Amino acid sequence: MGCNAKKIPQMKQPSKQKFLVISYDDDQQQWFYDFVVARSDEAAVRKVCTRRDYVMAADALSVENLNNLAQSLNEETIESIEESERADSNLEVR
Repeated sequence: MGCNAKKIPQMKQPSKQKFLVISYDDDQQQWFYDFVVARSDEAAVRKVCTRRDYVMAADALSVENLNNLAQSLNEETIESIEESERADSNLEVR
């Protein structure tokens, strides 16, 4: 998801959630990590893109998404990650 998040019509307002929004400023080549409270990941991205109008892209992760990501990383072995890296390097255009 980038800074052009679309507004999705909703019948009922979801409750507020916590998000980690990761954004990038291409000019300064700098990453930003912001904690945001919003009703959706799209709203969290819009909030950061408004506050940091110089970023070119942003993505939001909910607490549940972060926990799932951390669990997946924890379950992977170093060997399986290295094997995936080797397999990915074989796909590069030569």
